[in-house]
Amino acid sequence: MRACELGVGLAAAILAILPATCLQAETPQRVLRESRTLAADQAHQGVAVDGDHLYAITNRSVGKYDKQTGKQIAVWSAPADSPLKHLNSGVVDGGKLYCAHSNWPVSPLQNSIEIWDAEKLEHVDRHRFTESAGAVTWVDRRDNHWWVAFAFYGDARNVAQTRVVKYNDQWQEQGSWRLPEAVIARMAPASNSGGSWGPDGLLHLTGHDRAETYALRLPVDGKTLELVDTLAAPIAGQGIAWDHSDVGVLYGIRRSRKQIVAGRLSNSQEFEPLQQPVVWRRDPRNPILPPGEKGSFDASRCMNPWIVRADDTYRLYYGGGDNTGRHRICLATASIDNVGQWDRRGPLFETGAEGAFDYRWCVLPHAVQFGPEQWRLYYSGNAGRGVGLSSFPGLGAAVSTDGLHWKRGDSKPLIAPSGRPGDPDAIGIAGGSVLQVTLPDGEKEWRYYYTGCPTTGSPLPLNQQKTICLAVSDDGLAWKKQGVLLVRDPERDYENIAVAGPVVQQTDDGGFRMWYSAIGTRWGAYSICYAESTDGIHWRRGPESGDNLQLAPQGAGWEQKMVEYPSVIVEGDHLRLFYCGNGYGSTGIGTAVSEPLTSKSSTSK
Repeated sequence: MRACELGVGLAAAILAILPATCLQAETPQRVLRESRTLAADQAHQGVAVDGDHLYAITNRSVGKYDKQTGKQIAVWSAPADSPLKHLNSGVVDGGKLYCAHSNWPVSPLQNSIEIWDAEKLEHVDRHRFTESAGAVTWVDRRDNHWWVAFAFYGDARNVAQTRVVKYNDQWQEQGSWRLPEAVIARMAPASNSGGSWGPDGLLHLTGHDRAETYALRLPVDGKTLELVDTLAAPIAGQGIAWDHSDVGVLYGIRRSRKQIVAGRLSNSQEFEPLQQPVVWRRDPRNPILPPGEKGSFDASRCMNPWIVRADDTYRLYYGGGDNTGRHRICLATASIDNVGQWDRRGPLFETGAEGAFDYRWCVLPHAVQFGPEQWRLYYSGNAGRGVGLSSFPGLGAAVSTDGLHWKRGDSKPLIAPSGRPGDPDAIGIAGGSVLQVTLPDGEKEWRYYYTGCPTTGSPLPLNQQKTICLAVSDDGLAWKKQGVLLVRDPERDYENIAVAGPVVQQTDDGGFRMWYSAIGTRWGAYSICYAESTDGIHWRRGPESGDNLQLAPQGAGWEQKMVEYPSVIVEGDHLRLFYCGNGYGSTGIGTAVSEPLTSKSSTSK
């Protein structure tokens, strides 16, 4: 459900925070858009989530529900003589459900973390806090530590005593932070009810009843959390939980309606009209670069094209697979006037030694010129271990003085998977594109738009889940992750499973365009989609399904099953697209040209 389709009451709440949610806002803002609701009698204090189930929490009971069907599986209720009085927000970790608990508003306060076997929904243990200042309201798990809030209520001065505390596994305090004044003002006279670490690397907090979450980061120095932004959300405060198996989905509750609500990470402009849509005309000579002869370096696959122009020559960097299954980055050249005739120059460098992140494959090349005699080629490594994208443990770089002769870099990747459950790149990472962007203040910044793999869990659609993420850098070598930018759209059947392989360009007017590979149930494989942005962070997909679908599988030949891995370059008054077909390039690489560009849609080279 789009934000513009929400009920009047919820829409009014969202518009109170984001007046331009359904309009063309000058500054896009992140939001959580309602995607579904489930009835749950226990949806009073909060909700927890694991791969297959939801856990609705009320003061003295917990209900377990099937995530897909909403069917109630089990209910646990506290015995009459139980000390449990006021359960709060919870988290599932390692097969156990952990819930924050206090005897609030009784004094003196007694706080604990209550523990259940999540499968059986049997209460198995508790941890009692000696701390009695503040009521424990939520618990979460991140970086092998527990995160717990001690909430204070009343006027802003009292609420300001609320603390977020980090503990190790022995429940020894490792750090403590206060809330910023702006958040306290939104919560008072109530306090912090829920907290969950999100796929953006930020801690999301909620108050008692407002339809919003507060995204905060830990300060470099000091003891006050830093407010990054406020997200309108289809909830009514209380406990929340980011879904680690479906990245970008946050669960919350509407206690007055006894509902669990799912909100998908989005932005206020995601479904506004595309301003520079592109129509492509395929080249009748396709595939222009099919796999080579048997026994050659690219006999099994020509994949992941990346195009660079050098005077009157096109350099096509690509992943070439030989008959042993090893993939290396190769180069082919052609006159810009004849893209049907290519000179194959062979592999640029060998894969890494056994144990290296790129031992088995070097693929997804992206060549960038940093100076007159300084080139860097970013690529994705496959270590030969793992399943699917989990076998891709990082992004590396090779260097060159002329863009033709290359030296492979270190055996360790520049950017690696996080290893943290719930992160968009938890178990695997692959490339996309690197570019230097000009910021509104005139400063420059290097950006790496890349593919993250969060999980290989079930069900099947989530097993294939991929996300588009961002890292930034001052020098193109030391990268700082910024979290997820784009996730699958469950309402569009051509990208309802995965989004991957982003190729981003900054336009002459300072905006951004992105072409990416999407997986959906319509074809069960890849198509090529498109998005636009004013800042390269918040992306538009268009209001209707199909608006951003640019190239789909077709015919009965080389691209009948899939089209993927786009690379786009300006060519006179139009754009030229290079892409690969069936079997991730087992049928080769093709090309297409756009209709003539207008001045509005011109793209920087």
